[in-house]
Formats: sequence, C-alpha cells, structure tokens
Amino acid sequence: MLWTEKYRPRRLDDLIGNDAAIAEVRKWALLWKAGKPQKPLLLVGPPGVGKTATAYALAEEMGWDLVEMNASDVRDAKSVERVLGSASQSVSFSGARKLVLIDEVDGIQGNYDRGGVSAVLKVLRSAKNPVILTANDEYARPVVQIKGLCKVVKYKRVNYRTLAAYLAKILEREGIPYDQSALLELAKRESGDVRSALLDIQAIAERGGRIDKTAVSLVGYRDRETNIFEVLRTIFKSERVIRPFSLTANLDMDPDMLTAWIVENIPREYEDPEEIADAFHWASRSDVFRGRIIRRQYWGFLSYALELLIDGAIVAKKRVYRKFTPYQFPTWVRQQAKYKQKRQTIKKLFQKLGPVLHVSLHEFRRDVLPLLPLLFSNRTWAAHLVAYARLTEDDVAFILDKSPHSAEVESIMKEAERVRERILRSKLQRQAVKQTRKQPTDQKKEQNTEQQDQGKQVTLFDYFGR
Repeated sequence: MLWTEKYRPRRLDDLIGNDAAIAEVRKWALLWKAGKPQKPLLLVGPPGVGKTATAYALAEEMGWDLVEMNASDVRDAKSVERVLGSASQSVSFSGARKLVLIDEVDGIQGNYDRGGVSAVLKVLRSAKNPVILTANDEYARPVVQIKGLCKVVKYKRVNYRTLAAYLAKILEREGIPYDQSALLELAKRESGDVRSALLDIQAIAERGGRIDKTAVSLVGYRDRETNIFEVLRTIFKSERVIRPFSLTANLDMDPDMLTAWIVENIPREYEDPEEIADAFHWASRSDVFRGRIIRRQYWGFLSYALELLIDGAIVAKKRVYRKFTPYQFPTWVRQQAKYKQKRQTIKKLFQKLGPVLHVSLHEFRRDVLPLLPLLFSNRTWAAHLVAYARLTEDDVAFILDKSPHSAEVESIMKEAERVRERILRSKLQRQAVKQTRKQPTDQKKEQNTEQQDQGKQVTLFDYFGR
C-alpha cells in the first residue's frame, strides 16, 4: 500500500504547513454547516502541498459525501453536467451534504474538454452544496475565468524543516532507521512537495535501506515548476539572447498567455520610448508568425515565433535596468474575464426581470438596464421590485455598482423582506376571507339539496301509495 494513501490526512489537523489557509477552509466549512451558504473555494498552490488532501480531510471531518472530478476524467460540458450537476444541488441518501471537488481545474483543455469551463461556471453559480476547486497555476486561462465566482485560498510550499519532522514521525511508525541530517537534505530536495517526499522515502525503505546520505544522494532534485515572474525577470534582466525552450521548458503556460504577460510588462520595465517601441515591434512580428502557424498548422515552427518574442524583448533594451519592477497580470485577460462575467450576470438578471417587464434580452440591455439604477434610487420601488422578482444581494449590488455587503444593498434587501412578509400576510388574509364567504354558500347548497331530496321522497311515496 502506498504511504501517500496510508498516511492520508483524515482530519484538517493532520495536514502540515499552510496553517492560515487551512484555518480559512475550516471557517468556510463551519459557515456551511451552520446553514450559511458560501462562495466556492479555489485552492491555489504548487503540486503536492495538500490542496486535494484538504478536501478529502474536510469531507471526512464534516461527515460530507465527496463527489470528485479529477484531471484524469474527461471534463467536457456533458461530463461535468452528468457528474457534478445533480451533486451540487442535492443531499445524499443519508441526508448529509455533498462536497463537490473539481481537482486541477487549470488542466481543463480547450478542444479535449470542449465546453468544460462554461459547464463548471454553471455549476458554481447554481451550487447549493459546498464546492472546492484546486489549481496549480493561478494564471491559467480556465482559472482566470473561474476566479471571480470563488474565494481564493493560496497554499505555499511546505517548509523543509516541517516536512522533515513529518517524515521522521512516519519513519518511526514504520520502524525504519534514519539519519537526521540526511532527512533534512531529502526534505530540501523535495521543494515542499509532501506527496513526492512520501513516495521517495517509501522507495528507499522498500529497498531495505536506512535513510542516510548515500540513499538520499540517489534521489534527484525535483523539477520545480518555473514561475512566470522568474521568466519575466530572466527576460528583462538578461544581457544576451536566450533559447526559448530552456527558459519555458518548466513553465506551464500557453504561448498566448506568455505573450500577454511580456507585452503587459514591457512598459513597466523599460523607460526609453525607443526600447518600448522596438520590443512591441518584435512582439507584433511574433504574433503575425504565430497566426500563420495556426492557419497552416505548421506547429514545428512555433519555437521560432517564441524566439522572436523573447529575444526581441531582450535585444530591444539599450541597458539592463537594475531596479525592482512589480510585474502585473495581463490587463486585457482580466478585463476579458470581467466582461464575460458581466454578460453572464446581465443574462441572469434578465431571466428574472424579463418576464416581469415583458421585454426581450436585446430590449432589456438597451432600454431597461440603463434605467434600473434610477429606479433603485427610490427605495420603495426598489424593495417592491426585489420582492416581486426575487432578486438576490448580488443582483442588487450589480445594479447599484456596489458591494453586496454595502449598507445600501443591505437596506434594500431588508425592506424587500418586509414587503414579502406583507404580501404573504395579505395573501393569507384573502384566503381566510374567501373561505369564510364560501362556507355559508356551501351550507345553503346542502340545505337546498336536502329539501329537494325530501320533496322527491314525498312525491314518490304518494305516487306508490295511490
């Protein structure tokens, strides 16, 4: 049996490192348990630091049934809907909540998992059960699209001393001798990856060896995934051209996103207008060549397009800037994600208000949406519309361009709740009056029926008596 499974955390307290992140997850789960629905959680961090293990441990600790979709599954629209659709809405046969886990969401691919991101977004918007997503790359395109609907919790690499102490406990349970300094060296080589560390010490133990420096020397250093910020620093601070493959071999990012990162940060790094113009020129040429490669399917030439982009940015500068530059996430990608989210919100709002106002989606966008903030400036009208159309806090916040937790939004929602109560009370009163009026009429009908029956009996008696 693999030690990764044998020593899998059964409770949140069993996890090592990332105490602040785990505390956030526990708080989120307790709010769900108290009947207060929360946003889905997006756990972001390097591989092997305990993101998936957190979801498993949480489900076991809370007594929730776990429904999982991981990277090995096909994650197109139909598969996501089939596996996660009902699970995100209903409770289990035992009456317990279900915890929905979408593992490595950054691995959803465009063609292979067609429609997967849209289906996941649909699940996140309508989920009535807790949902946890995990991702290794915070800046992957699927993650950027999903982030706005989630609460992001960041996981860091586990400190090597913490990792070494954890491994020592396991070795003591298994009765395997070890050298403390060798164990520290092994923990350093693992780059904070708990899962890999467990696999390595199990491999050494099964060979019948003691965990010493000789055994550790046979375990190579783990290939660390290159961080985009390291790549940018290398490009902008380099004095000579670089082979793109050597720079991006361990960078889990597609060429379009890499281009966006470089183009976004060229004017942040370079100060001379000529340098900026030259770097943009080479980025433009790279984009033209990538377009031709895609149209003609000449994928073998992609490395040359990357070379134009990266080496063009390097040779464009006249000098290396010895300064700290705060590199930023690509603005257009963030705006694109916000625009898509805005369109989805408008569509959702239309589904509630369209039938009430008897307008089409086009008319709603053109005529109604610009007037809604003006309508909501009157608290009475706003409260009645919210109550009648059953708008949520997020809907009202979008209309007013405010935070869902702002005083203005909360005030409207409280007034709408009072309006709903008055409507319900009035409805119950009308039903009571209707019942009261109906009762005498029914009694009168019964009396008339009895008289008619009696009359018929007399007539028949007389008839047969003759």
